[in-house]
Amino acid sequence: MQMRVVENSANWPQNLPFSQSWEWGDILIAEGKKVERLEIEENGAVLAWAQIVYVDLPFGWKYAFCPKGPVGISNFPFSERSEAFPISNCHSERSEESLDETYKTLIDYLKSKKCVFFRVEPEQVPEGANKTIDITPRATLILDLIKSEDELLAGMGQKTRYNINLAARKNLRIANEKNADVFIKLEKETAKRDNFKTHPEEHYKKVISSDFVYQLTAYHENAPVASAVFVGFGGTFTYLYGASDYACRHLMAPYLLQWEGIKLGKKLGYKFYDFFGIAPQGEPRHQYAGVTRFKLGFGGAYKEAPGTFDLIINKKKCKVYGWLRKLRRIF
Repeated sequence: MQMRVVENSANWPQNLPFSQSWEWGDILIAEGKKVERLEIEENGAVLAWAQIVYVDLPFGWKYAFCPKGPVGISNFPFSERSEAFPISNCHSERSEESLDETYKTLIDYLKSKKCVFFRVEPEQVPEGANKTIDITPRATLILDLIKSEDELLAGMGQKTRYNINLAARKNLRIANEKNADVFIKLEKETAKRDNFKTHPEEHYKKVISSDFVYQLTAYHENAPVASAVFVGFGGTFTYLYGASDYACRHLMAPYLLQWEGIKLGKKLGYKFYDFFGIAPQGEPRHQYAGVTRFKLGFGGAYKEAPGTFDLIINKKKCKVYGWLRKLRRIF
């Protein structure tokens, strides 16, 4: 089994989760993060891809994070294969033995890079992995955009359809345009209201400026009242971020904005619409509980991944890092 650093975007598959896409890696690099794209192969056949983000720790240490990955041909999102990257170049089945060998090859490489641990978000959990706090939402809803608009509307809750129609009568203007400043202002208001932390402003600016990212904004009397950011990659159109003005909640703009996002994804030819994050089933007090009620109204199939796990590379350093984190929480 061999590990190779991929230097050319033409050699990177086009149907990975968006956070494993070359384009998303470029966004992270533009933010100053250290990113590396790795490919595992055996006998000329690709077993897995892993876009790695290196994160600095105290003492000059670091760990490697692979968001929504590593990804192999057997766990492409929603079991779809990309015509742009034919499966004839890849193994179609992955045994537990090959999975273990794949991780061993990756860990050996990361050990040479002096990483303390390897944080992964796989579809198949490797042996010896330790569950940690989820970084990327593990549960989501997926809409089938092959359905007609009438079928999509019929699959929604009655209240959601009512609110979409209500918003459509409020003289809202939906603009398909990029304006990071508008989104950031609304996001700050939303975060203060709902008590959550936002990304740095520079992150939103880098994301929105990317070619595979879309932004829709709802205006009422020329004032922005809601805005949403979407990522289009592979066969999936993903609702990434949303923000709104609470003072204008009676306009129901987020409902209309979400529906316009679904229609945009369908118009652009995507097969799936990913709501990107809801509370896992059986966790009514989860941090996504509030937004879950909103998203569930639009229908969609429930999908849950295992979550985020750590593979320990250096036990002693990892133990020291764990102690430091506990001390930080105390003080």
